[in-house]
Amino acid sequence: MRPTLARLVRVLPRSQVDPALRPAPAPARSDIHQPSLIEILQKRKEEAGADFPSNIRIEALEAKTALRGLPREARKTLAAMLKEH
Repeated sequence: MRPTLARLVRVLPRSQVDPALRPAPAPARSDIHQPSLIEILQKRKEEAGADFPSNIRIEALEAKTALRGLPREARKTLAAMLKEH
């Protein structure tokens, strides 16, 4: 029988792994400005110039007043979809 990945890998429960061996995630630094996705795309568009695809449209998020006419639940859902993380 040939060794396969499924045969060689053994999954351990978290309780058996020493917490000191588990790597902690790197802390997020709030003092460094992280550019938003829109800023990154606008920069790429400026760098590309005429070579940038014409079918890609980059628009900034409209003001909250644009969502004012919608029902409350739809407004919350739409605002959550438009929010950039």
